[in-house]
Amino acid sequence: MKFVFDLDGTLSFDGVTIDDEIKQVLLRAEEFGHEVAFASARSYRDCLGLLGDQLSHQLVIGLNGGLAYRQGQLVYEDQLDKDVYREVLGFCRHYNLPFFVDDTFDYSGQILEKIPFIANVDPLKKAQYRSLEDLTDPIKVVIYMGAHEELVDEIIERIEKTNKAHIRYHAHEKCIYLNPANTHKVTTVEELCGENFVAFGNDQNDIELFEKAIYAVQIGDFPSLRPYADDQLVAKQNHPQAVAAKILQVFAEFRGK
Repeated sequence: MKFVFDLDGTLSFDGVTIDDEIKQVLLRAEEFGHEVAFASARSYRDCLGLLGDQLSHQLVIGLNGGLAYRQGQLVYEDQLDKDVYREVLGFCRHYNLPFFVDDTFDYSGQILEKIPFIANVDPLKKAQYRSLEDLTDPIKVVIYMGAHEELVDEIIERIEKTNKAHIRYHAHEKCIYLNPANTHKVTTVEELCGENFVAFGNDQNDIELFEKAIYAVQIGDFPSLRPYADDQLVAKQNHPQAVAAKILQVFAEFRGK
């Protein structure tokens, strides 16, 4: 069985590390006849230090489905429509909005200090910050709307009218996430793993993944995800240990399936 894990809030609770007990359980997947894969909003470069050498060589789907690496090699990418990208850049520049752009490995943007996840970008210093003119094959754009929430509906409406991008507003981050049309975690999971998989996740960008999984485990208590989960773990103490135990339990339950 394929097991697909979100990272932040599911396996990592500080954005920097995954507890060693969780890693050791993930490395035991083969004992139960399973394969593990990871699906994150992060770029692959930002997963490397978090996963470590062994786990980062598994299938890692990044940028909410916009790319995938296996054995450290790029095996899939889907780029944003160029017309949509130009419109988004124009909008952000006009209103001086903070935004962040990813391609398959490098990044660009403006007013990056306002981006909520900027502290977790390229911690191993393997990528390059490129000028917007040089970053010509964008995959994902994140726009921080904290100082301009009144513009959220306008931006979303303008992009949705094109039918050329997948767009979603994460209110808890005050960020708009923009991906290629019909591209999110589950589309790439199904492309590379097939339709039979178990999913572990924790928040809004795992909804589509949970909808398609044959079994879905929610970590935490994000209310909008709960209707799509088959099981839920809300641990107030010894959280990493509880997550490791839950993964091991589900590995055992799906042995031979």
